[in-house]
Amino acid sequence: MLSALDAYIKNRFGSRSGLLAAVKYKALYWLGHYRQYQQIDFAGAERLVFICSGNICRSPLAEVVARETGFSAESFGLHCRGGDPADPRVLEFAGTLGLDVEAHRSRNIAEYVGRQGDVLVVMEPAHLTELGQHINGTRQVTIATLWGEPPTPYLHDPFSCNTTFFNRCEHQLALAVKRFIACVDASR
Repeated sequence: MLSALDAYIKNRFGSRSGLLAAVKYKALYWLGHYRQYQQIDFAGAERLVFICSGNICRSPLAEVVARETGFSAESFGLHCRGGDPADPRVLEFAGTLGLDVEAHRSRNIAEYVGRQGDVLVVMEPAHLTELGQHINGTRQVTIATLWGEPPTPYLHDPFSCNTTFFNRCEHQLALAVKRFIACVDASR
């Protein structure tokens, strides 16, 4: 029984800490804590800048999904040295969508040069605080999976998780990016 529950948690939330974080952030979402990150000026959005921890799992996929729709996009990591390729599982998952992430190399947020029309898209609430330490000026900021179905503010980092969760995470992210871009398109 315990192993079945443990497998469920790992497949659905990535880990026990992923489950706890998902519950915590979902409760804060229900209380309206992340409402401000859903107030986006879609008409002013010209480029999506995806930001995650290492820039090798979540943000590279989000970037290529956005670009595939014809939207300008970049991606960066808050905790990466830069120059690393995307996780091999991202290459495999992207391939199932007909996307190519082979040329991706991680870039640290210190390399980010902002411009008017940027919408910064983080993967989890902790990134919001960290991002404030690196970004000067006023930019629109949102959390990627607030645009998913159902909306949720937390997308656990799949780096050290099993393949089932990794693919679930990437699938949720791809759908959220497409839904966000559909909102941008509808505003024009």
